[in-house]
Amino acid sequence: MSLKAWLLVIFAIAPFVASAQVDEALEQMVAETESDDQAAAWADWLTEIHENRINLNDTATLNALPLLSPFQVKALKNYISLYGQLLSHKELRFIPGFDSTLVALLENLTVVEPFSPPQRLRLADGRNTVIAGMGGTLEQAAGYRDGRYDGDALHSQLIYSYNLNNRISLRLVAEKDPTEPWGKGNFYSYHLMLNDIGRLERLIVGRYNLQFGQGLTLWTGLHPFNLLGATPQRFGRGVRPSSTFYEDGYQEGLAATMRLAKVWHLSAFASKTHGTRLLGGHLEYRNGNLIAGLTAVNTALDDSIAPANRVYNQDYFRGNRLTNLGVDATWQWRRLTLYGEIAMCDSGATAAIGGARLTLNDRNSLGISYRNYSQHYHNLNAQPYAIGDGRNERGWTLDAKTRLPLNIDAMLSIDLHCFPSLRYGSYHPSSGAWIRSQLSRRLGHGTTATLRYAYRQKDRNIPYSTASTYEHEETLRQQLQATLHHEHGHWMFDTKAALAGFESNSSGIQRGWAVIQQARFTYRLLRATAGASLFNVDGYYTRIYLNESYLQYNFTMPSYYGQGIRAFLIIQCDLGKNLAIAGKYAITHYFDRTSVDSGAAETEGPNRQTAYLQLRWKF
Repeated sequence: MSLKAWLLVIFAIAPFVASAQVDEALEQMVAETESDDQAAAWADWLTEIHENRINLNDTATLNALPLLSPFQVKALKNYISLYGQLLSHKELRFIPGFDSTLVALLENLTVVEPFSPPQRLRLADGRNTVIAGMGGTLEQAAGYRDGRYDGDALHSQLIYSYNLNNRISLRLVAEKDPTEPWGKGNFYSYHLMLNDIGRLERLIVGRYNLQFGQGLTLWTGLHPFNLLGATPQRFGRGVRPSSTFYEDGYQEGLAATMRLAKVWHLSAFASKTHGTRLLGGHLEYRNGNLIAGLTAVNTALDDSIAPANRVYNQDYFRGNRLTNLGVDATWQWRRLTLYGEIAMCDSGATAAIGGARLTLNDRNSLGISYRNYSQHYHNLNAQPYAIGDGRNERGWTLDAKTRLPLNIDAMLSIDLHCFPSLRYGSYHPSSGAWIRSQLSRRLGHGTTATLRYAYRQKDRNIPYSTASTYEHEETLRQQLQATLHHEHGHWMFDTKAALAGFESNSSGIQRGWAVIQQARFTYRLLRATAGASLFNVDGYYTRIYLNESYLQYNFTMPSYYGQGIRAFLIIQCDLGKNLAIAGKYAITHYFDRTSVDSGAAETEGPNRQTAYLQLRWKF
């Protein structure tokens, strides 16, 4: 890594408002994975939690918050047991393990209210919610005009959910994507879940996810948030319901977790979906400050995986059966946390990750981790922290946050990694660096300013090379982003500006910039949000993602690429205590083209318009 990169590092912070931290995580997720599916699923979950806030004094429901580690849940329960129920979120700062970032998130996603357990559960006391939505792109794409698409351009969703004190929940979901015909190939999902009933910690029938340890042996569904300044530690939540519209990685069948004794817990699961059968279990020991687990899972496929022989995939998995075993542990001593997991596949290849975090107080912490994933380690249901796909990778991370003079809060995350063998897009052993940093300061009541910098260096094959052998080159991408957040009375304003640059020998130097202004007005039963952005981006490699307001289950994060202007308007109105309607309209106008997209998705003209309408009924 060049000296220039180190000199450009700017420390970063935990934002004072939860929305800024969530925006950063969603933008990062989309930018790094080049897919908004994971970010959309997280956005849906965050919105759902926000609208159905968990009471922190109801300690039986705390496990429903993936933001909390098992030790934080235990610390909160102990605090309530010793001192009584919380009176406000401010008390969280006195509990070990709760820093300013986490408290800000919890203030936005939970409530603190007096709680008394119900004498008995009555189905009639449950909360029913129905959400229906429909919308799509207003311009007709080429695929609809010439018959290449079987269906219409509508994106339609229908959700029914029932929740009884977070002890019993039922969810039914149906979704039709654009280009799909009605009823054929649409997405359908369901689950019935029982929580905290006697020795039964959780039972799910239907679609679910499995999340254990650090994700090396078994982790399906949502990737965890890897927030800026936070050590990439996974908090395995065990058996969880599948995300509402996340169509990748879910399991379908039966899964349960039981308390065998005071310190022993057993999870077992059986699943069959899309020609894949999953069978296994997880035995966990929880005692004091130690959590340790043993995971075993067998994956059987109806059809063998037999990828075509390519230069980069000689070590890829081939076959129709795979067994994985893993051991994970997390130990906390005062302000120090140690964690790790070692996993093995049936070929004998291994993968391991471990780390430590020292939390001095709510403003100062330091973390370090190391990972070593063999190029021969195979797992079809793993999502460990990784830059690549969880194999053929070694790397170090360093994460820190502190308070600087002038009340400036700072955060820094550094990841240095290498790929010892070939991988897709890089047919040589390669290496890279990923640095993120940010400064933030409260300027006054309701106003916060942040400055964020990201540096990404990685190796790749030279694209479109005419050489007889694959040539290698180093690429460098940098982005600087400033945000100003202000709230006053009924108004909220967000201003963001970003500069991006990309350079490599083959592509030369590309530059880009984008600015976005959002304003929200809330008055009684009405909320209106409007935004406009202007962008000028040279090429695909400098595309910029800036999160804009969205409706529940209709997450959008536009990719700013080319030259143009974008505007959107969201109107949300409560039509009574239990009925609400919301709509969003957005238009992007490009200055540098006469059509948008290409192939079957191409639309004529320089504009791309979308509209979406949503109805929510609670009873």
